[in-house]
Amino acid sequence: MPVAKTPPELATDGTPAPAAGLSAEPASASSVDVACEAIRESIRSGRFAGGDRIREVEVCALANVSRTSVRQALTLLAAEGFVELRPNRGALVIDWTDENLLEIFDLRAMLEGYGASLAAQRASPAEIKAMRAEADTFLALTRSPTKLDLRLIAESNNRLHRLILGAGKNQRLASMLVAVVHIPLVKQTFGKYTQVALARSAAQHQDLVAAIEAGDAVWAEAAMRAHIHAAKKVIFGAAAATSRPNPNSNPQGGAP
Repeated sequence: MPVAKTPPELATDGTPAPAAGLSAEPASASSVDVACEAIRESIRSGRFAGGDRIREVEVCALANVSRTSVRQALTLLAAEGFVELRPNRGALVIDWTDENLLEIFDLRAMLEGYGASLAAQRASPAEIKAMRAEADTFLALTRSPTKLDLRLIAESNNRLHRLILGAGKNQRLASMLVAVVHIPLVKQTFGKYTQVALARSAAQHQDLVAAIEAGDAVWAEAAMRAHIHAAKKVIFGAAAATSRPNPNSNPQGGAP
């Protein structure tokens, strides 16, 4: 549901990057996770732009981890679709074109639509209660009488989508969505939403949760697909309407 690239000399806690940055020792799982998140966030923020080469020493200093951890992290991120590993060139940030990103939204519509249908069949009362609370939180945030906090709005949106996916209880689907939903869609920002579009998104959340509450898998899948396609329309405008139609997509999903 949005910088100058100066290689950092210090680790994130302000201390000099450790000598362990060149270590060949096996990396711990936690240090690999830290490196992964540091790279993801740098891509999301624009520190590493599409096509940029990711230098291991820079990530070592940024995340305060070893070079071994960085190498393992880059392998994982290549599988997730964040980077591409090229012989003799190292890791390059995937450069997503508008056409690529439009295709990602079509994939999201299919996969998250299926996830919503599973949630309608498998969600527990506690999970449904959490979804309803989050949908209400999103609605309240979009109706704030003061300046809208787009960060909080985006975080609430992401939490709701994660709750729905988790309620479907399909780990394989969750793993597949990591490579789709978590791809750094820099253009996917609520900064592009007008007040009308935000209100429509909030109403779609309410409808989606209602479908899951009703245990109606067909309704839930259609509601999620429509929600994703509406987001695509807001973010990409005319390009979304003229993109090649996906034969498996909800034909009514592109309506704002």
